[in-house]
Parts: sequence; structure tokens; C-alpha cells
Amino acid sequence: MLTDDVRRGIESRAGELARGWVTALPAIVQRLCDRWSLTIGSVLEGGKAAAVLRVTRDGEDAVLKIAPPGSGFASQIATLEAAAGHGYVRLLAHDLDANAALLEPLGEMLLIRPLPVEEKLDILAATLIEAWKTAKPLASSWHKATALIDGIAAHWARLDGPCSVQLRDAAIAYACRRRESTAETVLCHGDPHPANALAVPRPRFGAGSGYVFVDPDGFVCEPAYDLGVTVRSFTDEVLAADDPVALLRGWCARLAGITGVDAQAIWEWAFVERVSSGLFLIVCGHHDEGRAHLDSAERLIGPDR
Repeated sequence: MLTDDVRRGIESRAGELARGWVTALPAIVQRLCDRWSLTIGSVLEGGKAAAVLRVTRDGEDAVLKIAPPGSGFASQIATLEAAAGHGYVRLLAHDLDANAALLEPLGEMLLIRPLPVEEKLDILAATLIEAWKTAKPLASSWHKATALIDGIAAHWARLDGPCSVQLRDAAIAYACRRRESTAETVLCHGDPHPANALAVPRPRFGAGSGYVFVDPDGFVCEPAYDLGVTVRSFTDEVLAADDPVALLRGWCARLAGITGVDAQAIWEWAFVERVSSGLFLIVCGHHDEGRAHLDSAERLIGPDR
């Protein structure tokens, strides 16, 4: 019920607690099947943090997602409920005690579509504009920038300096700058990369781009954060570029033109996320992917950038 990649990722983050959840997972699935009258199909690939299964209910296709303890699942459900399908996958049923959700079936990930990067960014931006219509909860004292600052410092030390001090310090400096921003905020998805944008099987209200997001983190922040995450991806292109700074600046300008969000703010969040994600991926055992994020980020640093 779990791919090897998902099992490794979960166990690396939650240790003994996760191993207990993995052992109990078949019984959890059976209880949910009995409760929701589900028939289990195949295991879905692509995720790193939950069991995701194709199911049928009353002859209709659906997707069953079950997350491990401590995964922020309640926040995901709150975001999907508030969105009601606007820019997000539709929520059909949920069980917070089991960290389980029954979701509408979706098609292929944007990640695997053979489109130019620019077209993928256009789709992500259009989908985010729809998703940002979701009513945001009351703001709290927690700030994503603070969490990223702390995480970058801790992971860099834990990994004994896997990237340059200059890269670490540049990312922290940008995060400190974004923490002081007074820009208008929205309910951010939090991780809107191309693997979290899936095609809707047929046109529907709330999915004008043809795609919707799955797996929201759901927190209040400036919209430049979400746009920065979209630019964090595409490490192969950054590593291969003759002028990676010009490439990234062009992407940020493109997103700014579509959304009206400041291009420099998008650049700063993209840089912070590229470094933070690289460190986090290595900590979680995804060394090659994490290394690509860090190596690509090293190509973007400089005194005027």
C-alpha cells in the first residue's frame, strides 16, 4: 500500500512512530473501506508523504489518501474544505481521526507533460490565481519565513555544511527580508510544484486552467511565496543554462506579468525555497534530488543578485 519511496520518506521523518503507522496501515485501510463502501484498486505513484490509492465507491472512481501522524493533515483538510474545488482537488469525504480523505480522481501530473517550462509556469500561475480565492483564516504570529530560516540553519548544521556558507547566508538573508514584507496575504497552497498540479478529467467550475492542486500545506503568506515555489523546480534547466540568473529572472518576470506580484519578491522566495528544499530532501534521504537543488542554487548567488 506504500511505494518504497514513500515508506523511506515517512520513516526518515517520523522514525518509530512512522514504522508503527506503516504496520497498522492495512487495518486502517480496511476500516475505511468498510465505512465508505470502497473497493481498493492500485497504489498511485508520485507522492512522498502518504498512502494514495485508487478506489471505487458505488461504481464511481475516487482516490483514497491516508497520511501518517504528525503530517499536518488537518490543515490540508481545512484548506480543501474552504476551497470547495476552486483551484484544488474536490474533497468527497474525510476522517480526521484516521488522517484519511476521499478525493475526486484526477489525471496526470503537470510535471510529466512534455511542455516548455514557460507553459507549465503559466498553468501553475493560473491555477494559483483560482486557489487564492479561498477565504483565508485569521493570521497568526507564525511566519513561513521564520520556519525556513530555522530549518536552513538546522539542516545545514546537521548535514555538516553540504553547501557553501555563502549560499546558506544568502538564503537566510532573503528569508529575513521576506519576513518584513507588508504585502497583502492570501491562503497559500505552500507547495505548488508541477507534481502537485494534476489535470481534471473533464472541464469543471474552479479548474479553468485544466489543473487543480493536491496536498496543500495551507498557511497565510504573501502570494509571492507560492510563485517562488513554482520557480524552485526545474533544476535540470537551471544547471544546464548558460546564464541561469537570466533564465530565472525571466521566469519571475513572466509570473509577475500574469499575477501582478512583484518579480523580486518571487525571486527571493524561489531562492530561499531552492536552498531549503535541497537541504530537506537530503535529510529525508533523497540525496540526488537535494543535491541538484543546492548545486543549481550555487549558480544563482553573487553580490548583485
